[in-house]
Amino acid sequence: MKIIDVIPIAKGIPQEKLSYFTSKDISVGALVSVPVRKKEIPAIVSAVSDAKESKTSIKSSDFTMKPIKSVVSSNFIMPEFLESCKEIAEYYISPPGPVLKDFVSQAILKSASGPKTQKISEEAVPEAKNERDILIIQFPTEERIRHYKSIVREEFAKNKSVFLCLPTVADIENTAAELSRGIEKYVFALSGKMPSKKIKEEWEKATEEKHPILIIATKSFLSLPRRDFGAIIIDQENSSAYKNQKKPYVDARKAVEIISRKKQARLIFGDEFVRIETFYRQEMGEFSPFFARHHRLTGATEQAIIDAQGYFKEKKQNRRKFVSTPELLRIMEESLAKNEKIIIFANRKGYHPITICADCQRTILCDKCDVPAVMRKTEQKNVTQRCHKCLAELPAPDRCPYCKGWRLESYGIGTQIVAEEMKEFFPGAKIFEIDSDSVPNKKVRSKIAEEFERARGGEILVGTEIIFSHIHQPVDLVIAISIDGLFTLPEFKINEKVFRLLLKLRSLAKKSFLIQTRFPKLPIFANILKGNISEFYKEEIENRKIFQYPPFKLLIKITKEGKKENQLNKEIETLQKILVEWKPITYPAFIPKIKNLYIKHLLLKIDPASWPKKQEKLSRILSSLPLSYKVDIGPESLL
Repeated sequence: MKIIDVIPIAKGIPQEKLSYFTSKDISVGALVSVPVRKKEIPAIVSAVSDAKESKTSIKSSDFTMKPIKSVVSSNFIMPEFLESCKEIAEYYISPPGPVLKDFVSQAILKSASGPKTQKISEEAVPEAKNERDILIIQFPTEERIRHYKSIVREEFAKNKSVFLCLPTVADIENTAAELSRGIEKYVFALSGKMPSKKIKEEWEKATEEKHPILIIATKSFLSLPRRDFGAIIIDQENSSAYKNQKKPYVDARKAVEIISRKKQARLIFGDEFVRIETFYRQEMGEFSPFFARHHRLTGATEQAIIDAQGYFKEKKQNRRKFVSTPELLRIMEESLAKNEKIIIFANRKGYHPITICADCQRTILCDKCDVPAVMRKTEQKNVTQRCHKCLAELPAPDRCPYCKGWRLESYGIGTQIVAEEMKEFFPGAKIFEIDSDSVPNKKVRSKIAEEFERARGGEILVGTEIIFSHIHQPVDLVIAISIDGLFTLPEFKINEKVFRLLLKLRSLAKKSFLIQTRFPKLPIFANILKGNISEFYKEEIENRKIFQYPPFKLLIKITKEGKKENQLNKEIETLQKILVEWKPITYPAFIPKIKNLYIKHLLLKIDPASWPKKQEKLSRILSSLPLSYKVDIGPESLL
């Protein structure tokens, strides 16, 4: 008889482990089905011991031990991957179950049956030493792909496999087409978009294939039970999609660092512009040198700033031209006359993002959320206001809801008004529009993008950041028409986010890249036009150091919501006293109320090297907080 400890892979079970007995021969990493609260749930075996050795403790326990229901897969994950997940869970103040759930494809979990996976060697992989390579490849996409091909060839020659991790499904589809040429038989592209049956088939093939393989997938497939991975690549390393926005708040980039160390595999971070934190670690000698980083990027032949400061001050004299300066319209007219394609980036969805009462000067907010209601036009040409937090949609008011005044004025540039003005100014051009509001269906957005890319020229595409998931071919002219609003966000990463956004837009421009702004002298714009990554990094790292933001400090954000503001304030004050030795900073969320719930944050700044091993007291406090407190280690945003 065996006593096994298991980690449940299910929501709502806070226990780190549960214990059962079985007469079956079972090993660590097996997938089993166990009874919990009159239900059967999947679980991973984390420890196995002989019942005789645990006889005394079993008799003295205050619960009755139950048998497992069944062994679903005897070799589901490798023990070292399980150990990685435990370490990740410790770092992010989470039970290991939700972490395992995050890194195991649900399709594989649900379809697993029988010991069909290859027999995993009982010999554990020794943990890598400090000299293990962590490398940076900072180049535009085409050059990165060439380097990745070299890495794959190198690892295959050493009889090693490669895992290329990407943030989104769209990225997988595009990258797989480029990297699989000549080695199609040994390339497996896996994503949650695929049918479950297909995922299972490809998973089993990838597991059983004796030849080294290249896996191109999201993080959910990192649990593939192979021990021959020589390199793990994190492409688009600067993408915020790698960081979970829900529990567990795991950052896949940190997680993969841990996994690659356990697997003794090279870790490669790749992007056109890696994170400031990653830059810094390279400067400090933490990473091994690889290919020389590009500090200055080449791009479109013509790049320029369109100074809109003076024009928009006088805008009231000609409100018809709400979006574009005369200079920009002239450039677009010349481009269309040459039968060229144009992409226009607008930062916000809808028609006007903000409506203000000229009498009481108050911004019109959603009834349930402290967020401006966005004016938009429906397909029926009705003007409505939508909250992009609770998704409530109401007819646009003709009077101020606060003072009943009639003088309501709309401000800001949304995709709808840009598209509308483009139709007005260029009636002969076909106008395409892509954002998650006007085109909520992903398949429809893809069709629009395909139609735009197939078109022969003389078309204009208006879109938000979502266009990067659908547009992959450079066009003649790219315009950032409303970037200024981003700088109003009190966000420590905002300059980095804007820089990356503009670099991505710049990479889509074949001939010309233009930025229309009211702040033409901001250094960030000069660095973008020059492609000067090194100069931007120097300025940004100095600011981070002054204000003690990452990489100089590790941030821990604790969030609490409540229906009653006074009660919420009391709870935050109590927590502040408990955490007083870590000098907590309390502040309301940037949007202080969503869906009638008030939101407050508490922020800690600690030495990154101390977490979590040297912060046991803090870790205990945070892990003991009720589930209503959200603890985010290394948040992407402080808002």
